[in-house]
Amino acid sequence: MGHSVDLLFPEQRLVFEVGAGSATLQSTPDSPSGFSRYKEIQHSGDAAAMLVIPNACLIRASRNYVVDPGVAMQGAPYSSAVGNLGVDPFEVKDVILTHLHFDHVGALMEFPGRRCFVHRIELDAPYAHMQRGLLEMVEIIELDGDEGELEPGLRWMLTPGHADGLITLLVDTDDGLVAIPSDCVGPLPEYFDRMELPADFPGRETLLAQWRKIRELNPTKIIPGHYPPFEPSPVD
Repeated sequence: MGHSVDLLFPEQRLVFEVGAGSATLQSTPDSPSGFSRYKEIQHSGDAAAMLVIPNACLIRASRNYVVDPGVAMQGAPYSSAVGNLGVDPFEVKDVILTHLHFDHVGALMEFPGRRCFVHRIELDAPYAHMQRGLLEMVEIIELDGDEGELEPGLRWMLTPGHADGLITLLVDTDDGLVAIPSDCVGPLPEYFDRMELPADFPGRETLLAQWRKIRELNPTKIIPGHYPPFEPSPVD
């Protein structure tokens, strides 16, 4: 029997138009349109703010793994979501961080004392110092190299571009391979569909190379960082 992957907390993108003493929440139907609205406000010359919450996942294998617990919020939503999936959050002993950007790491405070897998490159990144207090709460297990296996049916590969030490998780399930590339894939779904990015996009060639590497594995589902999971078209 293969492993399984469940969403703990689905991605959200809240966009505000900021004025003098005001912040107006924009009505957007989904995360990609929220990103587009954010850019529209900026391009108009007005001030914009955006609260971004990434997809957080639970991988059920021989052990249970929380992936990218997300931003810190009142109410302990991530550990509560684990319980709502029928898993005792106190029995979750492992957390995997695809990278150390703040929006993926803040809710690590809900899982103190766990083993925490993260690539060595991320631990050496300047922004890792901002997460020092959170990282001191867990037992860090450093990943190194270009790829590896956490257990049979659960492996990872280094997919830099968005962050130098960002990893994509690859999970064998009964429905096929699930890839969790986090912010390696984005920020808009049509970019990955077309396998194209704007010419001035930061890290463009590196990201496109990672996308080709992910696509060549023919995953049945991809769970990006900041828009809903999707089924990619197969590679010819």
